[in-house]
Amino acid sequence: MGGHGLAVASLMVGRTANFSGAAPGAPLWVADVYGGSPTGGSSTALAEALSWMVESRVQVVNISLVGPRNALVQAAVRQAEARGLTLVAAVGNDGPAAPPLYPAAYDGVVGVAPVDRRDRILPEAGRGPQVDLSAPGADMAAAGVAGSWVTVRGASFASPLVAGLLAGESLSSLERSARDLGQRGADPVYGQGLVGETLRTAPDAVGARQRLAN
Repeated sequence: MGGHGLAVASLMVGRTANFSGAAPGAPLWVADVYGGSPTGGSSTALAEALSWMVESRVQVVNISLVGPRNALVQAAVRQAEARGLTLVAAVGNDGPAAPPLYPAAYDGVVGVAPVDRRDRILPEAGRGPQVDLSAPGADMAAAGVAGSWVTVRGASFASPLVAGLLAGESLSSLERSARDLGQRGADPVYGQGLVGETLRTAPDAVGARQRLAN
């Protein structure tokens, strides 16, 4: 598992004396959709990963990557949702003027936007109807390679917090508990509101040095 995947995984299920993910100690299935390539995964690999998650009877899937609309991925998302999977995805970091990115923008996928330690949306975060919830996505620590800790920033690190929370409660319950930010009610910046705000571990609490953004 690379540095990005390790950080995402720790935010979902990690647990140490000074750090806790959203679902500490929960079972974790990991699918490699990058295949060793640092430039990004293929639509075929992502579709195959979702199929494997269905076969493995996983209940919640986090997807910390973005791309354009793709027919193969869209079909795989629909099949996974039809089999009862809850899909959570980062809305991306291409800025407020960028078009919606996928799979977060597919119907039924829970799109997550990142906020900083002051609960302000990150300026690079995507906006639009694909934003369902917001969660901490900056000024926080996550696990790094070789036992290190890193400071993370971006939508990739907000969505695993929501996915971990959904491992223990329903989406409707989580939405009801969200703290309304921005415009009153659901809006294209924060969605239904902020969740998981107590899950941010300050970088200095674990001695994080390196920075990781995505």
